[in-house]
Amino acid sequence: MSSEQDNAFKATDLMKKVLTVGVGAIFLTEESLRGVVSEIKLPKELLKGLLDSAGKTRREFLQNFSSEMIDRVMDKVDPTALVEEFLQKNDVDLNIKVSFSPKKKKHKNK
Repeated sequence: MSSEQDNAFKATDLMKKVLTVGVGAIFLTEESLRGVVSEIKLPKELLKGLLDSAGKTRREFLQNFSSEMIDRVMDKVDPTALVEEFLQKNDVDLNIKVSFSPKKKKHKNK
């Protein structure tokens, strides 16, 4: 293999790993992501930054995803009508027991 082909292969392999890390940042656990990134042999500071960034990206993705899903559900479901229908079809029996008792005193060993 020529030097140019070797460099092209290394660049292609590196791009595959970078894309894996980018997409994996959302779906992989930190340990799995650390394993993938360790194959690239990055300095510790860069690795820490990448893992921090991946964690932030994951949190933002999941927050946006969950907000979007809740919005879609709320667009299709009327909570007031749902509760009203539930209460019309069901009897509610609520039992509450509250009791109080004095605290037991602890004796100190002398």
